[in-house]
Amino acid sequence: MCGIIAITGKNTSTLTDEKVLSMLSTLSRRGPDDKGFERFTDTVIGQTRLSIVDIEHGHQPMRDNAHLYSIVFNGEIYGYKDLKLDLEKRGHVFSTQSDTEVILKAYAEYGEKCLDYIDGMFVFALWDDEKKRLFIARDRFGKKPLYYAFIGEMFMAASEIKALFATNLIQGKIDPDALDDYLRLMYVPSHKTIYSNIGMLPPAHAGVVKEGKLDIWRYWDLKKKELNVTYEEAKKKIEELFNESVKKRMVADVEIGSLLSGGIDSTLVTLYAQKYSSFPIKTFAVGYDGHKNELPYALEASKQIGTDHHTLSVNANLAEELGKIIEYMDEPHGDTSNFPQHLISGLASTKVKVALTGDGADELFMGYGWYQKKWHMPRWRLDWRLLNPFAAQQKAITIFKTKERQQLLKKPVSKQGRVVEREAIAGLTDQIHKINAFDLKIYLPGQLLSKIDRTSMMHSLETRAPFLDTALAEYVYNLPTQFKLSKTQNKIILKDILSEVFSKEFVYRRKQGFGAPITLWLHDSKMKVLVDSLFTENNPAWKYIDRTNALRVQKRFYAGKRNSANKLWVIVCLLMWFEKHKQHHA
Repeated sequence: MCGIIAITGKNTSTLTDEKVLSMLSTLSRRGPDDKGFERFTDTVIGQTRLSIVDIEHGHQPMRDNAHLYSIVFNGEIYGYKDLKLDLEKRGHVFSTQSDTEVILKAYAEYGEKCLDYIDGMFVFALWDDEKKRLFIARDRFGKKPLYYAFIGEMFMAASEIKALFATNLIQGKIDPDALDDYLRLMYVPSHKTIYSNIGMLPPAHAGVVKEGKLDIWRYWDLKKKELNVTYEEAKKKIEELFNESVKKRMVADVEIGSLLSGGIDSTLVTLYAQKYSSFPIKTFAVGYDGHKNELPYALEASKQIGTDHHTLSVNANLAEELGKIIEYMDEPHGDTSNFPQHLISGLASTKVKVALTGDGADELFMGYGWYQKKWHMPRWRLDWRLLNPFAAQQKAITIFKTKERQQLLKKPVSKQGRVVEREAIAGLTDQIHKINAFDLKIYLPGQLLSKIDRTSMMHSLETRAPFLDTALAEYVYNLPTQFKLSKTQNKIILKDILSEVFSKEFVYRRKQGFGAPITLWLHDSKMKVLVDSLFTENNPAWKYIDRTNALRVQKRFYAGKRNSANKLWVIVCLLMWFEKHKQHHA
């Protein structure tokens, strides 16, 4: 795993080496093992590296043999050895064992179409010295981020916004639409950022920068075409695809562990991963002191699979740890599971450089509660309730309703703010399919994957998600809904697979998730002191947020009002984010 930067266009030569190194220094957690940059005429590309594959020869930027192309790459390409063999048959000669060189050769062979042959988690910036242009791309699901901005005709891109700020050439302008998104969803969707003058390359998109202009296009999408297969055929195919996905993600020159919560998804990942290790893989779990958690189930799964298990019971100073998380995050993110995810990443990073996760299974296999509610609702009621295709999610994931957001926001919101959300479900007629598309294309990259990326990178830990394999995702997405959902169960087919090894009591117990005792947290004495300090008059957030209405949210919670904890938490995270990042705001 790595951090990358790329600058191209007029006046790039005025960016000193010292300034380039400052940009790279902000990305040191993404790549503590190595760093480097290279200059071309009006172009600079650079990288910090976390060495996972071909540790000795994987230095970047990397050039091809003819010195026509040079690349900086953040991520992992799965199955790259097969692609390498194909390219060798086409006459390409390799000098390293790294997946980075495979991308270079694939571009030399296929040009922009190389993305059709690349599967993994990645962003990269490739300078084409022949065509004098910068080619950038992001993986299909948005596992890795790439931010960008224009300073006049100079284009800058980086793995984190803080690297752009390190140039001292730009300050962030808060986008009211993005603030509205945050208050609605507790995150900023992955096709935009909290700043109106800083962009995010969307998942499954690529772009070319030339002569001061950026041209972006989508190179892949999940297309709905329901498969005509039996349940048993589907189950067998999923087992084959999942097995292959895990196998590909077990390739590394360092030890690989697994984040094992004891839930269905992480248990399946760990079960399959152990097959490809000659020794017990290291597994990791966290739970909350004095609060119901899944640590016993994680331990049970570990014993049955035969892993080397490590646990952490959360009793850390929440206020202090929350500050660390929000300071590292470039954008506001109000998910309470940021805290345990940060701690489990820290625990895992003391033992391994890479850890597998169960992320993506809930989105692919319809694992959230709102699917069952809508799937079994009478047809007349379903049609009425889902005239708005996002109604199913809204009740479950909307934090502040429209009127509440209007009261909290000081600046008006554009009516065009949700165009990408509408595009995500375009062409779909079945309401369940619309909900599923929203989860995979909006919720997954914006909420889940951004959280996983930031909290793991805080600890220089690479995470890999076997459920988010292209072949597996395309297959599962097009299976009949009844293979994933029933009147009493979700993720039916996954549970069926796991129940062949684990007891029904283990498999079919009530889902707990990675939530947090948020009400208890907000009543913690140190946390209350922090909350009070954030609501003082000098918080820079009040330029955009109405303090009187924000204080009402605080008072409602401490008065014991129902459904107020999440709202206060989202506000607290936002206020702290403004405090931690105020030096970067225009």
